[in-house]
Amino acid sequence: MPKDWDEVQSQMDYWARELARFLDHIDRGHSRLILALPGPADSTLWHPPFNVYEMEDAVIVLAELAGVELDDLTVQYEFGRLSVWGKRREPIADGIQAVHRMEIQFGPFAFATPLPLSVDAEGATATLRAGFLQIRLPKRPARNQVVRINLR
Repeated sequence: MPKDWDEVQSQMDYWARELARFLDHIDRGHSRLILALPGPADSTLWHPPFNVYEMEDAVIVLAELAGVELDDLTVQYEFGRLSVWGKRREPIADGIQAVHRMEIQFGPFAFATPLPLSVDAEGATATLRAGFLQIRLPKRPARNQVVRINLR
């Protein structure tokens, strides 16, 4: 039994995350819809975890995409929003007689996120290494922070 309120809150947060993950796995078609996401309009999309970091000169998006091949991946930036979609193929497809546990999601996936700053999308780079997709979008240089406006 938890001893203090922090432990109770921590345990409740853990259960809420686990329940959300379970429900997402069971009912992928009705959870966390991504609005106006280009790419496959499939109701069985899964959503990989991702982080967005702000660096001194860039915004970095890091997504966990173990087992995804470059040919099965698309990255697009449009109107301040980064969208990523693709497909993770199941490596063991033939000869399965029963599934006793299934936590790894396969098939089409997608995520989209608005970026917190103005970026130079044409200068963006993306690498897929060790199961992580890293997208680096350089920040646009700040334009005249101080502007004097002449009065008439």
